Amino acid sequence: MIDQQLYELTPTVNFVSRSITEAGTVWGPRLIPDCQFFYVISGEAELQLGPDMYSVRPGAMVFFGADSPHRLSTLKPTDYVSLHFSWHHSSSESLHPAYGIQSVSNSDLSFKAQSYRLSVPGQQEIAIPHHMYVPNIEPLLMRMVAEYRGEHPAASYLLRSLMMEFLTLVLRSLMNQKDSRAPNKINNALRAMREQPEKNWSVAELAALCGYHSSYFTRLFRDQVGQNPKSFLISERIRQAKQALLNGERLESIAERLGYISIHYFSRNFKKETGLTPSEFRQQGSSRYE
Repeated sequence: MIDQQLYELTPTVNFVSRSITEAGTVWGPRLIPDCQFFYVISGEAELQLGPDMYSVRPGAMVFFGADSPHRLSTLKPTDYVSLHFSWHHSSSESLHPAYGIQSVSNSDLSFKAQSYRLSVPGQQEIAIPHHMYVPNIEPLLMRMVAEYRGEHPAASYLLRSLMMEFLTLVLRSLMNQKDSRAPNKINNALRAMREQPEKNWSVAELAALCGYHSSYFTRLFRDQVGQNPKSFLISERIRQAKQALLNGERLESIAERLGYISIHYFSRNFKKETGLTPSEFRQQGSSRYE
């Protein structure tokens, strides 16, 4: 177990990119020279980390460090963010991990992965799980991608600051999950919206599924997820729409299946949430980009 004190970190973002890749893409088995977060926007990936397997679905991310044999693969066309970083470095300038990646044999996947703990002085230490959901982390990742790709003056210093913000959000989220039983309390509502995104769920209906009064349920939901139920339902529809677009489904079919009254309304809502029209997103996803 490697311990990291939040206030003592001098992190460096070595590489961060948003990419879209086809199903069946495989990285590894390999070792990387730094640490990596892999976040799925849409699609599905699978991580074999030592002998352990993790399914990475939209909104989830996996984490692993150096000297941890792994194989990462996509099960569906996948839109993802890959973030490589070092915990401590005197300079904020990137050290691209590509030159330090090593191929390993399948037999090396029998070795357990390295574990990490992150803490704030005077508070509890938190083990960083290899698979996690961190509410509202995607906008921050997008800022990091834009800054890394933009090559603006002093970008490395801003990226160091954004990396500290990222790690702080991860730590807070993990602390909240450890101190609360809320994840179990709203599972029925989350499952319902994921399985029936086309339905215009009311707060009262969702609260009833969990056995709570509407006002209490809304507070509980926001504390745990970082969004109100309506915003989560919209996000879930967009996640499923992205996957359908990457799979080549017709716009009419997607709009109807996700409960939109028209293609026009679906397209307007999709662009509001993503900055792209459905057609632009599909075209962008037809080729892999860095």
